[in-house]
This record gives sequence, C-alpha cells and structure tokens, in this order.
Amino acid sequence: MTKSVQVRDVSKAFAGHAVLRGVDFAVEPGKIAALLGPSGCGKTTLLRAIAGFDRIDGGEILIDGARVSGSGSHLPPEKRRVGYVPQEGALFPHLTVAGNVGYGLKRRERTRERIGAALALVGLEALMERYPHQLSGGQQQRVALARALAPGPKLVVLDEPFNGLDLDLRRSLCAEVTAALQRAGASAVLVTHDPEEAFASADVVAVMQEGRIAQQDEPRAVYRRPASAAVARITGGAIFLEATVTGAAAETPLGPAALVAAPPQGDGRASVCVRPEQIVLGAPGQAATVVERSFRGDHDLLTVTVGERRLSVRAPAHPDSGLDAIRLRIEGPCVAFPPVA
Repeated sequence: MTKSVQVRDVSKAFAGHAVLRGVDFAVEPGKIAALLGPSGCGKTTLLRAIAGFDRIDGGEILIDGARVSGSGSHLPPEKRRVGYVPQEGALFPHLTVAGNVGYGLKRRERTRERIGAALALVGLEALMERYPHQLSGGQQQRVALARALAPGPKLVVLDEPFNGLDLDLRRSLCAEVTAALQRAGASAVLVTHDPEEAFASADVVAVMQEGRIAQQDEPRAVYRRPASAAVARITGGAIFLEATVTGAAAETPLGPAALVAAPPQGDGRASVCVRPEQIVLGAPGQAATVVERSFRGDHDLLTVTVGERRLSVRAPAHPDSGLDAIRLRIEGPCVAFPPVA
C-alpha cells in the first residue's frame, strides 16, 4: 500500500549545523502520526520539510507515492495538497469563521455547503458568521483545523496546535481534533513535546532525538518498551533503578522485577526503567521512609528513601500525613538498559 507520507534518509542543516540526520519516517493512509521530542530535536524542521516550507539537503520526501522533495526537485507548499494547522490557529481577524475556512478554497468552491461541511467536521457549523475575537481559544483552533480540511488535502500537518491552552482544554481539544481527523479520513502528522498528547491522539508515535528517529511504533509499545534510556525519558516519568539482571528478571532496590525480555547486553549490572504507576504501595515490598509529602489533588507525591536512594512515588491522596514508613514493590514488566549515569 502506498504511504501517505514517506521520508527517506532526509537531512537538513542550518548554517552548518545538522538538524535532520538521515531521517526515515512513514505514515499509513488515514493514520495519525505524532513527532514527539524535546525542543531542538528537529521535529518542527521535519514537519516544515514535509509541508514544503523548507528545502531538504539530502534524501527524499514522497506524498501519496509522488516525490515532492529530493533529487534536485522541490514542489512548492501550495501544490502539495497539504493542510497546515499552525500554533495559535493564525486566523484572519477581519474575516468571519466562514471567510477563514473558505480562504484556501478556489472561488468556485467557496459555497456555503462546502464551508459548512468542513465546519461540521469540528462541530462549529453554527458559528459561521462569528469573528475570531468572538471565539474561545479552543474554538479558534478547531476553525483552523476546518480551514486545513476544507480543500480536501492529502495530508494535514499540525505544529503543536494545543501548546498555548490550559490543561483541561488541551485534553478535550486533543480528543476533538483526533475525532475530526478520523471523520475526515485524513492522514496527519502532529508535532508535540507532550507525551500524553502524542499517546492520546496518534496511531503511531515517532520519538525524535538529536535529528533522528529514535523509535517509531504504536503508543503503548513506545511507552512500555522504549528502545533506549533516552526514549524512556522523553516519553515521560522514567525512573531508573540500579539492578542485577539474570535472564528476563532483575533484582532492584525495590525487590524483584520482571523484564519485558532479556536485555541484549546480557546478564549483570543494568539500569531498569520503571514507570511511576508500576511502583505500588503495600506489603509485600521493600521498606521505605517517607521524607516529604506533596498533595497533588487526585494523588500525593511522596519523596521516599530506600537505603541511600531517594525516589518520587505517587500514592492515593490520604489525610494521614503522619504516615512515614511504607513498603514498595514493582508490578508489571520493565525494560533493562546498560547502566545509566
């Protein structure tokens, strides 16, 4: 099957500084892919290269099987049939919602029915005559998505579209945008630095590190089986424990831990990656001392000591702040890496 997007060995440098280093990346038709990584990893540059805003220095990019960048060619953005949703929406303040959505359509296509159909995908068909200043931040982003979808693009790219929104709105809008893309049957590439956002919205997550794709897989696999310690950190909440590995089992300061698989480095010393939700309070378990407790609403964040090691552990919110001795154990399979400093 032809990929919606195929990125092959793409490189890009600015002023001699390599930003993309032999990137390989693909999106299946009708799927949403998230480019996840910290600032400076190259994810936005890759998005801009796919959209045609930046020329690449090497490799090639194909959209629906047709080369749009590479081998001396560069198809301009307006001819790629790629819808673009920037940060903050970037709506025209002097145009109504209908005017913004219809802006990218050819004159003969700017019918009320066509614009209404695009707005229906994001649930805003009743707001066609409003202006951007009369909309909430979430509504503005949904209008920006409708504008990108209106011309029937082959692909939609979204550049951290929820970045400036508060947490609750970001979560709800992420779900709404994902649903709208699915209703439209559109393929999409989303750039984000937020693991939760990537996992919630994408069929595939590509973790970027220093200009390369460090791992590309479905969200649960990336979270549960990170390919490296760096990927584990990027995907959120990684706790590394010194351990002794024997086969597919490890002995840690919190007791025994099962491993997803025997590590390629073999038996011996290792660092085991444990996710916060895998550290469970209660017997049986390793004795730990609570040295600090911070109320976080639906849970308490405990700072505990186990021997000489200090750890941050989530616990159910409890009014008994005097509790200072607990037991901890690890539940669920973990991943072992060579010792992490």
